[in-house]
Amino acid sequence: MKHLPVFDKFPQFANSLEFFKKKFFCVPFLAAFNTLTVLMLVCLSLYAKLNKQGDAVERLFSDPFNVWFPYEGILTGVSEVLWCIPVATCAFTFGLLRQKEPRSRSAIFLFFSALLLGVFFLDDRFRITLILSRLGISIKFIYLCYGTAVFLYGVQFWRYIKTTPYLPLVLAFLLFAISRFEDLFESQSLGVHAMLEDGTKLLALLNLALYFLHICHQEIWRDLRPREKR
Repeated sequence: MKHLPVFDKFPQFANSLEFFKKKFFCVPFLAAFNTLTVLMLVCLSLYAKLNKQGDAVERLFSDPFNVWFPYEGILTGVSEVLWCIPVATCAFTFGLLRQKEPRSRSAIFLFFSALLLGVFFLDDRFRITLILSRLGISIKFIYLCYGTAVFLYGVQFWRYIKTTPYLPLVLAFLLFAISRFEDLFESQSLGVHAMLEDGTKLLALLNLALYFLHICHQEIWRDLRPREKR
């Protein structure tokens, strides 16, 4: 009797495997990012097992929760959600626009907006400025770098920004400046400090999210209208 491959003996399994592979690899970067994430988790598991550091790994996934004050940090969580909205929206819209006009002004504007806001989000979420200051780098120097980046961003795209309802964008960056410079001064009142630092940041993120949602909606709609006329 002729030898058959093992998958030929189970045609349903072979078809299911082929279907799974087709669906899995049709999404860009899905396989790569899943593989990298699994490898990272495996390495963390091995490290915890070999060094008996299970509690250290557990801290990486722990939620900041205070049973006595369940509302603690709720506005910080809202701010983090608002951070993600303009970054994801700009990146997604840029991906759509670049398929038709890769070098259009709006596509380039949204790309650098996503890049700049993404850097700010990573800094805010992972406390990069605080870590760098602990390493001896001046906070004023870091803020100078960020301020320069915002200035160059504004100069480069001002002509495009003027064609949009830019008041929320300008207001957002002014509120961000108030929030960041609050770190340089000591306030005697914790409530005043929270409002000047975190309250202004929350308001800035709200304006930023609404501005870019509006801009991205307009750009996508403008890109779709010529196709509807065909």
